[in-house]
Amino acid sequence: MSVAPGSIGAWAEPAVYHDIWSWFDLSGRPHPEVHNRNAPRLADALREITSAFGVEPEPGEPTHFGHTVGFGVSTPDADDNGMGLDLTDHL
Repeated sequence: MSVAPGSIGAWAEPAVYHDIWSWFDLSGRPHPEVHNRNAPRLADALREITSAFGVEPEPGEPTHFGHTVGFGVSTPDADDNGMGLDLTDHL
């Protein structure tokens, strides 16, 4: 979480740097148990931040690893074998 003063007031930028919020791990393997345990925690944290600041969040720029959807991270489409993209070359 980065927080700083800005010209119109303070701003905060949460960022996630792990695959535990996503349906697929960074190698593209589905890990629904990990996602189902952690995605709700991310959503709760983002809701708390929204409540504390009293404003609706603005989604950040999409990356190779995903983009914001509501209070979570997007789930990319699986290929014919049920796998996601292998993103390890972007690390």
